[in-house]
Amino acid sequence: MRLALLLLVLAGCTYTSDPAQNESQIVRPGNFRAGSGVIDSIAVVPNQGTKKEKEPHLYRLQIRMDVGGFQTVDVEDNTFFAGEAVELTNDGRVERVTGTALQDLLKKK
Repeated sequence: MRLALLLLVLAGCTYTSDPAQNESQIVRPGNFRAGSGVIDSIAVVPNQGTKKEKEPHLYRLQIRMDVGGFQTVDVEDNTFFAGEAVELTNDGRVERVTGTALQDLLKKK
C-alpha cells in the first residue's frame, strides 16, 4: 500500500514539456511587422479556427511593441498569456521569448 502511494506521489511530480507550445503560426497576419513586444491582451475569435475538430477558435493577440505602437495578430493556439514577451518573426510566427513563461520556472535544469 505504501509503495503504491509513493508511486502515485512521484507520478504527480513528473514534468513534461512540449516545445511546440513555445511558438504559434500567425493565421491572419495582415500587415504585421517583425519585432519583439509584450502581449497586452488576448481575445477569443469564436468558430474561426482552421482545426475545427481540435481547436475551433482563433486567439487574437494584442501586442505592445518594444519600438512603440501596437499590433494585432490571430493565432490558432491558446498557449500564450497576457504579460508574456514574444517575438514576431518574418516567416509569420509568434515565438515566446525565453524566460517569460511560467513553465520555464518549473523546468528542471
